[in-house]
Amino acid sequence: MSTSKTADIVFCIDASSSMQPCFQMLQQSIGSMMAGLTGGQSTWDVRFDFIAHSASDTGGVVRHSSVYNEGAIDALYGSNTGRFFTSSTEEFASRLADIEMAGDEAPLIALDTALDLPWRDASKCHRVVILLTDEPFEDGWHLDMQREKLAQLTKKIQDLKVMLFIVAPESMTFDALSQVDKSEYEVIEGKNTGMANVNFSKLLNAIGKSVSVSNLQDTRSPVVERGLYGQASWGSTNEGMTGA
Repeated sequence: MSTSKTADIVFCIDASSSMQPCFQMLQQSIGSMMAGLTGGQSTWDVRFDFIAHSASDTGGVVRHSSVYNEGAIDALYGSNTGRFFTSSTEEFASRLADIEMAGDEAPLIALDTALDLPWRDASKCHRVVILLTDEPFEDGWHLDMQREKLAQLTKKIQDLKVMLFIVAPESMTFDALSQVDKSEYEVIEGKNTGMANVNFSKLLNAIGKSVSVSNLQDTRSPVVERGLYGQASWGSTNEGMTGA
């Protein structure tokens, strides 16, 4: 007898200049994740979103975009809450195609923003974040500022009962994040390659299978602090993006 399961899946994606191949392969392969989820005897109610992130190499501009919001920071933290999540893989892929590659990386800030999306109840829904980048954390922007919140960020992931999948070059900081319960870290070779050597169909199928066999915790998740890096006071812009 089939059963119905629920998942909210957010891709936290480095949208710096080298990452075009990753975006193209993700658009083409998103169906492989659904195949991994539905390979058993269950039907799945799945919603998708992404936080595509860039930062200026001078540190003055941060850009976060989502499926429905070019300025996701305003939509998430502003006075008028924006729309998030789509159930359509076709719409998800189409919106990814609209993202402009530019800037540097600030992955911990983007991960924190991804954690603040409007998830469904953790006791009834698998919460999943997939972090994709072709750079180790240590090659990014404003490292000290991001690291200052690492302990709070890891606790927030745990408190929200998020399954975190990191696909990135070797990094001590990403390794620290992967120590959170139910988190996984796949180390990739090479930097600035746009993750061109990653088999995205295989990767997403495997993540889907991992989620499908994971058990939900029938407990209420605690209230967490939103915008650990002060995103609520930033506003959003796409201006001034340079860098690799």
